[in-house]
Amino acid sequence: MKKLLLVSALTLSFLQAAEPSAFGAGALDSSNPYGLTESERSIVENRQVSLSNKKLIRQMALKIDHLEETVEGLRSVVESISGKIGKTGQRLNEISAQSGKASSEDMAHLQSQLDALKKSSENNYLKIDRALKKLTKVIGTPQKKNSKKVVKSKKKITKSSAQLIKSAVSDYRAKRFTKAKEAFNTLADKNYKPAQTNYYLGEIAYYRKNYEEAIYHYKKSVGYYDQASYMPTLLLHTALSFQKTGDEANAQRFFDTVLSSYPESAQANIAEKYLN
Repeated sequence: MKKLLLVSALTLSFLQAAEPSAFGAGALDSSNPYGLTESERSIVENRQVSLSNKKLIRQMALKIDHLEETVEGLRSVVESISGKIGKTGQRLNEISAQSGKASSEDMAHLQSQLDALKKSSENNYLKIDRALKKLTKVIGTPQKKNSKKVVKSKKKITKSSAQLIKSAVSDYRAKRFTKAKEAFNTLADKNYKPAQTNYYLGEIAYYRKNYEEAIYHYKKSVGYYDQASYMPTLLLHTALSFQKTGDEANAQRFFDTVLSSYPESAQANIAEKYLN
């Protein structure tokens, strides 16, 4: 009888101890579900992955918005500085043709302003480069899941970009610079044929007399590819752009590069006339 009572007591204690741990088993909405079947575990895991992905997407979207705003803001600043540099350089050239003490003082003052503007412009170019690199890194982060969809999407973008660059070049040749620039900026954002895209953006800036902006794009174009057929024109226009901004030392270096690298070109004949 005592043995029977002992067994009954142990059984009761076991059941009481087991009851709390069994409570809620199989509850999928629990923060820490347990006692799940294989299919239930898959549901919970997929739900957790989905929530995690949504959080990452929100964070990425915020980063992209912030970086895009930063780049656009910096571009506006650079365009404004480029206009000031052009006007200051033009005024400096006008004063250099004059004589007298007053002209010398004005010239020194304008040269100081020009140097400060160039330094500010260069700093903003560097900031744009850094922001674009961050933006590219955020957008270009590879995703393991849905890889087939990503590849398919890229093919569509490539096809669209090929058509866009064709129409952009056509608009450029027809001197529809505003429309062409918008298209080339779109292509630059996609990093589609960056050497060619930046060359045309440089040409548009050059013909609009935004010489600092032109130099910026020419520099980027050469950084991507320096053997293109348009290189003689790019180098000549870089030299002329430097000259227009009052940077004669760099202008002379680029005139010399055109002459030494492409001696038989029409651009070399033009460059030779500007060499000191």
